[in-house]
Amino acid sequence: MSSSITLTAATRQNLLSLQGTADLLTTTQNRLSTGKKVTSALDNPTNFFTSQSLSARSSDLSGLLDGLSNGVQTIQAANQGITSLQKLVDSAKSTAQQALADKSGGKGTILGGVAAQSAVTTGTSAITGTLDLSSLAKDASVDISLDGGATKSTLRLDSSTLKSVTTDTSKVTTDQLVTALNGQIAANSNLAGKVSASIGTNGRISFTTTDTGAAAKLSVSGSLNATTDIGFGKPATTPTAATVVAGAALGATTDLSNGKSSVFSITDGNKSVSVTLNSTTATDNLGGTLGDSATDANVIKAINKQLSDAGSTITAKIGTTAVDGAAANGKIVLTSQDLGPDAQLSINPISNTAGGATGIGFSTFTASPGTVVAPATGVTAKATGGVDLRTTPPSLAGGKSATFSITDAGTTKTITIDSRSLDTAGTNPGDAATGAALGDNPTGAKIVSAINAQLKAQSSAAVASIDASTGGLVFTASAANVAFTASATNDTIGLGFGTAGATSGSFAAGFGAAVTAIVANGTDASDGSSKASITGATPPTTANSGIYNTTTNKFDFSGGTPPNASFTLQLGSGASKLIDVSTATLGSGAAVSQASVAKAINDQINADTGLQGKVTASFVNNKLTIQSTAFGSDQTLTVKAAGSTDIGLGVSGAVAQTSAGTDIGGSKGTSSTRSTLATQYNNLLTQISQQAQDAGYNGVNLLFRNGASANENTLRLTFNEKGTSTLDIAGVKFDADGLGLKATTNNFQSDDEINTALNQLTTATASLRAQSSTFGSNLSVVQNRQDFSKNLINILDTGSANLTNADLNEEAANSQALSTRQSIGISALSLANTAQQGILQLLR
Repeated sequence: MSSSITLTAATRQNLLSLQGTADLLTTTQNRLSTGKKVTSALDNPTNFFTSQSLSARSSDLSGLLDGLSNGVQTIQAANQGITSLQKLVDSAKSTAQQALADKSGGKGTILGGVAAQSAVTTGTSAITGTLDLSSLAKDASVDISLDGGATKSTLRLDSSTLKSVTTDTSKVTTDQLVTALNGQIAANSNLAGKVSASIGTNGRISFTTTDTGAAAKLSVSGSLNATTDIGFGKPATTPTAATVVAGAALGATTDLSNGKSSVFSITDGNKSVSVTLNSTTATDNLGGTLGDSATDANVIKAINKQLSDAGSTITAKIGTTAVDGAAANGKIVLTSQDLGPDAQLSINPISNTAGGATGIGFSTFTASPGTVVAPATGVTAKATGGVDLRTTPPSLAGGKSATFSITDAGTTKTITIDSRSLDTAGTNPGDAATGAALGDNPTGAKIVSAINAQLKAQSSAAVASIDASTGGLVFTASAANVAFTASATNDTIGLGFGTAGATSGSFAAGFGAAVTAIVANGTDASDGSSKASITGATPPTTANSGIYNTTTNKFDFSGGTPPNASFTLQLGSGASKLIDVSTATLGSGAAVSQASVAKAINDQINADTGLQGKVTASFVNNKLTIQSTAFGSDQTLTVKAAGSTDIGLGVSGAVAQTSAGTDIGGSKGTSSTRSTLATQYNNLLTQISQQAQDAGYNGVNLLFRNGASANENTLRLTFNEKGTSTLDIAGVKFDADGLGLKATTNNFQSDDEINTALNQLTTATASLRAQSSTFGSNLSVVQNRQDFSKNLINILDTGSANLTNADLNEEAANSQALSTRQSIGISALSLANTAQQGILQLLR
């Protein structure tokens, strides 16, 4: 049904105009109310989604700012903790120094002293991060000795040994190094149960003996194979690999036809690999083989493929003058991946029929003299082998063969006999050989048949036979007076025309310069008292009527009148012992060392039951020193010269020298003052531990962890929304134990114990200061990144707003204009309606 209302064109136009104005006004009012000109993808897809992306990244970074703020506070908490710990350490140091100054030991019985100490060696540098030890050439091995260097054990740290503790040897941690070291120590009969490795909070590896006391000895140095220093040094000269150079140059091509081959084994110390080269040997994984005529490059490929497939670390190459020296030019050079004197490499040739007389350089064939036969007048020339084929049937197994060059009447033919050779000649000269293959163990007659079959096939009139008297293989010329030679060019069968041999090539061991060891000795237990000790004067020199040479630090006991520097030695009230220091105990040498003199004296001391183990002699700063082994005022020594020669104790008639030990505090007793200070010291160590445990922030404590791994309290801060920009701040273990501070167990009753504590406190102070510097540097990085992120967020928000925000001034003006336009439109619509009504009035 059609509408009963009909609008004029003017009315309709005004209504449409008003509708458009209303829409524009609505849009403008929406922009004014929201402040945005793009509120959906329909408004402007590009600007909308770009703005969304920028806002999303800004939001992500804003989320990360909270983490950075927490990180800043965590570092500041740790730094404040270090400051407080340093104050406690200073207090502990002051307490220990007060105890050391006290000498008020009372009377009574000594309650104890410092326990005997182990020998400890610590690396001179810390290990930071991880180590790349992913090959044998990347080696961090160390040599360790428990007897002063007389015997050494090498603890290997390379890819072959570290596979037991990690699957990624390119990133070996300090904890994994220590695990590997202790594993090898446990498996070494010389070290098991006697020493252990550990990692300190300062990142340095230490070795500690189980035994304690002065007899405990320990020395550790980087191995001669080491290329990486883990704190114990490495050779100043880079260690070199072990090499084996073949005895002869490899030909441009190697003959592997007719079943020829070369077989040898190669050993790298861990694995022995049997290498076989023949025409079917693979050169790669793509189906390539050596073929009958192998190039030198393919021979190298085939060797390396078999070595690699078997897991050997040895590699082969063709030597060059520039790299390997003139003697190795063109020869096969085998090289170990392992470096240094311990690198192992050996080759054992097994069999060779390839490549002529020298094979591939690991075999030789020397022709016997007389195999080249000159013709004589009226005589048929012959060449006879030296092996009886009747009693010694040859073996052709394993690719063995023999090659002969036969020249008869000026024509040279070459024949090769192996297990595949046929044993019957063709009907006519020139016909191919027929019959059956010889196999691995033919008779001598069969070999002769096979040789004649090949000679006939090549139209040679020479013939082979077995000598009736010797049983040797005989080659005979076709007629008398014919120029004839028969020569073996290679023979691994053993037909008597020459000698086949093998050579392992020239061997060069790896090289590595010695490393100075870090040496440590344990210390005996001490109660703070001293030993009795007598130190002689510097002995008169050879330039001053003496026997001592200051240049060599040796004594001259030669000459017409033998020197005599004997003396008497008395311990306490015991019997006096004459110590003979003359040619009778030292010989008449012109250069007797201080060690020899000290040994002669100690041998006589130890032979006396009253002195054995109670007195020792040694040279300290070139002066003879006699010392008791026990401490205390009851230790007295009396030394009196009894000879005519002075070695620092004078000569006969000189006043006796005496010395007495001292007790702690001047008497055998304890000091109540030291005991009180020791209690205060132990309380301070407890406070240090508690302080470190309380230095955390929001669940993260950079100053304390329960275990040894830094991963336990490492703070990771993320700087970007993708997580690709981070900073790991490794925490430390700075309780008393982590700082190396040990509680006193003997109430500071010995000076040695107090001095040990003071040394520990000094080390702790250095650790605290170093870590404070590290945290300060990390804090600077985090704060800088925090400021950067804040500014970047502002940039992102501004950029997002610029794409979507409306210009309020512009939109306000538009609103005003549209309102005016709407008013005019309404007036125009009213006029149009009025005109329409006027026309209706006329019609009435």
